[in-house]
Parts: sequence; structure tokens; C-alpha cells
Amino acid sequence: MALITSLLATSMLLVLGMAVVLSATTDTVTTKAQRVGEQSFFVADAGVGIARRAIEQALSEEIEKIRNGTSPFYRNNPPSAAGQFPDVQVIPNPVASSNWSDQPAFYQNVKARADQLVRNSARDQEFDQLNGSNFSVGFSPLTGSITLVTQTPNQATQVVLLHYAIRVTGRTTAGGSATVNETGRLSTNINLSYGPPAGSYRNFSFSGFGAFFDVGDDPAHPEYVLVPGTFSGPVHTNTHFGFYTGWQYTFRNVISQVDANIRTYYNNFVPIPTSDYAGSIHLSAEGYKQVARVPLPTNAFSQEYAVINGTGITDVKSDGTPVDPPAVIPRDGQGNALPVLDGSGHVTADALVANLRTAQNTAPARSGTALANGVYISSSDGSSISGAGIYVQGTADDIKLYGDTNGDQVYVITQGSTSTTIRTSFTNNTTTISSGSSSYTYSGVPTDTSDPANPRPAVSLFVNGGITSLRGGKESSTSNPALASRTALTVTAKRSIKVTGDLKYADPVVNSDGTPVSNIAGVKNVLGLFTNDGNIYLDAKTSYVANPDLSIEIDAANAVFDSDTSNDSEAPYTGKEGGVTTWFGSGHQSPSSSARIRLVGSDVEKNNSLVDYYNGDTYFDVRFSGGGFRPPFFPGTTYALGPPPVAGVLAISSIDQAASTAKSWFRDNN
Repeated sequence: MALITSLLATSMLLVLGMAVVLSATTDTVTTKAQRVGEQSFFVADAGVGIARRAIEQALSEEIEKIRNGTSPFYRNNPPSAAGQFPDVQVIPNPVASSNWSDQPAFYQNVKARADQLVRNSARDQEFDQLNGSNFSVGFSPLTGSITLVTQTPNQATQVVLLHYAIRVTGRTTAGGSATVNETGRLSTNINLSYGPPAGSYRNFSFSGFGAFFDVGDDPAHPEYVLVPGTFSGPVHTNTHFGFYTGWQYTFRNVISQVDANIRTYYNNFVPIPTSDYAGSIHLSAEGYKQVARVPLPTNAFSQEYAVINGTGITDVKSDGTPVDPPAVIPRDGQGNALPVLDGSGHVTADALVANLRTAQNTAPARSGTALANGVYISSSDGSSISGAGIYVQGTADDIKLYGDTNGDQVYVITQGSTSTTIRTSFTNNTTTISSGSSSYTYSGVPTDTSDPANPRPAVSLFVNGGITSLRGGKESSTSNPALASRTALTVTAKRSIKVTGDLKYADPVVNSDGTPVSNIAGVKNVLGLFTNDGNIYLDAKTSYVANPDLSIEIDAANAVFDSDTSNDSEAPYTGKEGGVTTWFGSGHQSPSSSARIRLVGSDVEKNNSLVDYYNGDTYFDVRFSGGGFRPPFFPGTTYALGPPPVAGVLAISSIDQAASTAKSWFRDNN
């Protein structure tokens, strides 16, 4: 009996133990299933946010393609009557269908781009490393409406209101699976304008001379004569030229002057020759002509203002405000606008401080009522380039220009012991300014917007002082061109510019004999050198020129004026400004008797002055003929703002960022 009782008790205990084990095992399996299920759910929930942002970005990118002209408007018909906005629809309406293949190409492109954006290899790898999870996304075709709201005959808004549905399934390698669904609204506004073609009412004309001298012969210095050599473009003076008949002068185009006689060395005046003269002066078929006076080209631009406003145009409206203002108008403590230009036409310190930045990405400091000496880049917001250039306050002791092998344009500007480097990357559309340990990169490159219909990358490098040394990329063992292929640059100094090295283009404009290169129409690099009150001095240094005899080449349009004669005595030896002349001051290295000046472009001088070169060539850049092509913001350019034309064009003026709003969310039971 006792044995039976013991067996029964043992059996009951065994059953109870098995029940406990079964219960614990079931709880463990249930907990694991719940855990992997929650893991997959969180992955799916994260995927919903990623998918929502992807569809937003994809929609914005496809609309932006229409804005920049890569894709056309869905519908763009002219106004049916005067005073009405055009019949326009930027993007098509979505089709009521559950199949993406039935949707217009615009929406199929949105879906394809969204599919790309949700897949990110680095992010997917991170999900996998965390818990072996991943997710998949399904986008349902968009639905909704596209409507046009007209504000005025020239302004309207395309209202885009779409509905989306996203289905995201998260999975784990442990077998978990969860699906989350979200529906919501996707909206944006496309702001439209209709009016005159931007900038088409601005007409520009450039007077590009081969060589122009307001005063061709200095009566106080009979030893000054025209430098011998070949002149390929038109040559003119408003007085007369002096020649040394022991030298050779070859004119391939017309030469003209106002006076009836020419002077031969020393003071022998003879009538203008009608054919080659004395075996020295060789004329083209156009001959040597006596003509009426031609005014010295005017400087219609403010190269200083161009640095911050991108046009250099100082015209004002009837209310006194600039036609082309800089990005930021300076204001006082009460919010009142301060002047941008002073009474003499110079840019105010307030305007410069508001629109320039240093290598530390800070606004310029002041020194009294002016800027502190330094090198500044045109940026008003500290993130992007907003003007056309580079501003140097004070004398520039050395400016080195060179086109890098990757196509970048580099400017190295030294003042005293401080060197500042500015690198413009056309490929990356960035501009970087560095000085010492500081460096900052801005989006964009300096741009000439004087003709809004035809903006182009271009720089106004303005020095509010003189330039003690200007040179290209020749230095020791390196020999880069001064200008990269895509560089358009005008260097302007308030006082004199001393050229110490070759200034050559990456893409030449003439052959070795001065004739235009065969691809001249496609050459873009162009340089202008301008001083309104000083000289362009020639002071070649052995390290900075290609030829050890100190021959020098300057590929540029030169303009040298003499607006203030009271300081002419500062010019060594000659005591005169307004010309291209030798630096006869301290440190000058005299060229050998075989050395040549090679000027390629255009040469405009107030006064024909003295140089210590006995050979020279002035080759005309034929791109300057016809009035269309010019260095940016260069003297000799005239413009007419004129009334806007009647014809109008449709443009997307701005696009609101596409925004999503979730309306419903639910989880499937997997």
C-alpha cells in the first residue's frame, strides 16, 4: 500500500514539473517572438520617415528641372488677351489609377527618384549591423490636384496638393516582420512671373582699339617715340606719332591721327605719309589717315561697386535708390537705409562692411571711416558669393595670378607679411579664401550680372591703392598661365600697377605671328588691366618671365588714364602718368637690347610714354571688334538701360520646399 502511495506521489510531482517546464518554454518562445516582432516594427516605422522625406525630395527635384529648363512646362500657352496671365500648368495632374505605368512621365520620374533615395548603402549597412534588420518600401501612385491662382497679370502661383500612401515592411534575420502604412498630404507652391525677358533691354557695346593714345607724342620729351614692332589692329592718336626711322614699324591695319604731320626723331616734322616711309614705316592697304578727334574712352562702370553688386552700374532710380543694388543695403540702428555710394561715386564703408567677408568669414573691420587693410571676398550672408569679386584695401605688395592644372583660377595676394589665397573652382562652383590658419569655402563663383540675360563667371579685382607687383604663374620651376580657360577678370587699381611677370592666357588668342588662332570664337579667358590715375609699369623680373632677356608678354586689354595730374610727379624719371611705361625706380632690372614687349589684346593710354624696350609687338584680340566681347566691367564699354520691351516670358521665380503632412498611420498584423 505504501509503495502504491509513493508511486502516485512521484507521478504527480513529475506531471507538475513537466507543466512548469512547458510553461517556461512557452513564455521564452513568446518573448522572443515579441522581441523580433518589435524590432521589425521599429525598422518599418523608421522606414516610413525615410520614405516620406524621399518622396518630398524627389518631387522638389523634378520641379527644379522645369525651373532650370532641363524639362519643359506641362502646358505653356500665351495669354488669351492683354492683361491676363498665360495659360500655364507647370506639372500635369496625376491619373486616377493604381498602376504607376499609367501615370504621366513626371510622376514616374518622381517615383523612380524616390526609390533611389530610400536606398542608402551606408544606412542599410548600419541597420544590418544593429540587429540584422532591413526594410522595403512601396509607394502608391500619387493623387491630387494642380491649380493656378493668379494674383496679377504678371504674377501667379501654381498650387500643388497631392496625396501619398506609403507601405513599409521591416524584417529581421531572426524572422521578425512588421508592416506600417501611412497616408498623407504632399504640397508645394510654384511661384510664377510673366514679364519682359530679364536684361534684354540692356544693350552693351565695347570700343576695342588695337592701340589708342590720347597724346601720341610728348612735346616735352622728343626722345619718346613709338616703340617699334608689329601692330595688327587699328592704331590712333588724338595728336601725332613720333617715329625713329632707324627702327621698323609694321601696321597691318589702319593708322590714324588728328594732326597733319608726323614727327621723326628728333624734331623733324613731315606730312602724313601716303605709302611706306623711309624704309621704316610699313603701311597696310588701309594706309595712314588724318581723322577727327576720337574721345578717350569713358569708364561707365564702377569697378569698385561691381565687387559687391555684380554689375558695376551706378545708375539710380527716381527715388535715389540704385538700379542694381548690392545684396544687402546697410541700415542704421533705427532700420533706415544708409547710402551705398557717396557723393564722389565711391562705395561707402557701410556698404562694403555689409557685403564683404574675410578668410575668417567675418565682416571687415574698420579703420576710422574706411576699411582696415586686408583682402575680402564678396559675400553678404557668409555662405555664398553674392557679387563679382575681390576687394583689396590698401596697397597690394604682390598679386600672383595663375590657372591651376585642374582649371581653377587662383589669386595669391600679399600685403606686408600677410598672404591671402583665393581659389575659384568652376567645376565645383565654389570660392575658397585662405589666410594663415583660416580658410572658408563659399558656394558660387564671382559673376558678372550687368546683362541679366547673359550672366557669366567674371571677377572684378579692385585694389583701393596701388599694385607693387602683378604677375602670372611663372615662378622658378613652375610655369602656369596667369588666367585659366574660363576666367574673365579685370584688375583695377586706384593708383599704379607694376607688372613684374608674364600675364598669359591658358588658351591663347593669337599665333606666334599675331594672327588670330583658328578657334578664337571659342576662347573665353580674358583679362583687363585698368587704372584711372596712374601708370602701368613694366618691371620684369627674371624669375617671373619665360625669357631671361626680360622679354615680357601681357595678354590683356589695358586702359591707363590720368584723372589727377597733381600727383604725376610720383612717376620716376618721366614725371607723367596715364601710360604704359618702364619702372625707372628702385629695383628695376634693365632688359637686354634683344628683349621684346608683346602686348596681346587692346591698349588704351592717355599718354604714350617711355619704355626701355627697343622691340615690341601689339597684337589685337579680334574678339574685341564688333562691340560684343569685353573684359568684365571694362572702360570703353557703353550701355543703355532703355525701356523694357513689350514681349514677355514666363519664369518660375521661386519654389516653396515640398512639405508632407501625415494624415493616417496603422500597423498590419503580420
